[in-house]
Amino acid sequence: MNIPPLAQLALCMVTAGLLAAFLPLISFDAPAWLVATTAAAGMLFMLPAVMSFIRHKTTVNPRSPDRATTLVTSGIYSVTRNPMYVGMLIVLMAFVLWLGAVSAVSAVLAFYLMIDRGQIRGEEAALSRTFGKPFEGYAARVPRWLFISMKRGRTHD
Repeated sequence: MNIPPLAQLALCMVTAGLLAAFLPLISFDAPAWLVATTAAAGMLFMLPAVMSFIRHKTTVNPRSPDRATTLVTSGIYSVTRNPMYVGMLIVLMAFVLWLGAVSAVSAVLAFYLMIDRGQIRGEEAALSRTFGKPFEGYAARVPRWLFISMKRGRTHD
């Protein structure tokens, strides 16, 4: 996908806000501690991921996965292959909790699908071409998201 992931996140946040304002369906009040804790959890995925890429001197640019110089598999990358996207998804969930509208949850699903189908598949194909068997072994043992492990034959569909 040619739209940067942060722009996709922003688009989904705007969509969630519009849905909450104009088509809330069911409204709810999430406690402030839950919103804050959820947002912090999202940041706990994103920040170490970015720092790992910087420490390993490899590209953080998701639009240029073919420029990766190092396959980072340690730290947060041993829990999920995509901690930045997991973090963005969790931050979006925090925003939806803050909005307090069930209809806004559809923006979370839309973000997940756009990133999983449009962004990650292309990145993983590039990483497979660049790193070959080491990436394929990594992909086989670490889930794409958190608890969703894609079988080897399904990672590049």
